Amino acid sequence: MATKEEICNGMKDAILSYDKAKCMELAKQGVAENIKAIELINDGLTPAIQTLGEKFGRGEIALPYLMVGAETMQEALNYLLETMPKGEYKPKAKMVLGSVKGDIHDLGISIVEAVFQANGIHVYNLGKDVPKEKFLEKAEAEEADIIGCSALLTGTLFEQKVMAAFLKKQGLREKYIYLIGGGACPSAQWCEEIGADGWATDVMLGLDAAKKSLAEKKGIEI
Repeated sequence: MATKEEICNGMKDAILSYDKAKCMELAKQGVAENIKAIELINDGLTPAIQTLGEKFGRGEIALPYLMVGAETMQEALNYLLETMPKGEYKPKAKMVLGSVKGDIHDLGISIVEAVFQANGIHVYNLGKDVPKEKFLEKAEAEEADIIGCSALLTGTLFEQKVMAAFLKKQGLREKYIYLIGGGACPSAQWCEEIGADGWATDVMLGLDAAKKSLAEKKGIEI
């Protein structure tokens, strides 16, 4: 019988070596040995994906490797969440995420989903080409704290401004933290111009922006 530390370290190694089957095997082993799923997530999955995110931020690994690492973690994470008794999984915040209308790419979405969920922010991933109404509808239905809009194409960047204006028109701008990101390279100037709460093109910087906004606007510490 392996110890919790051995299983968690094994999961970290599996993610860092992009071994999805091994990561899932260890997640199942941990559950079978009555290790709490939340401990496997906090001590095994989360540190590993944070390490990959930091490596990507430093330019030590390319985007495809970060994506594969996120996929490796996500499958085990989903399994562990499903094994939790109802009511035990209590994320500290909720986020609706997607690529804006007209943007047919969702390259970074799965990475953000994996990293944010591992850090206690539950993500409702709407995928690509999401109209502003769908973002708001889902946010209202799930009582989300954050709306995150990604734009990977320069031609769709304006939709981030459209979303901000739409929230304001509905009288709901202050209800939600509004974050922007994506390969269209938003900037601090663009973020300020459209009235967003934060921006990032790097997943770990995005997590930092989310944590900062949650603390300042919602009093939620992640």
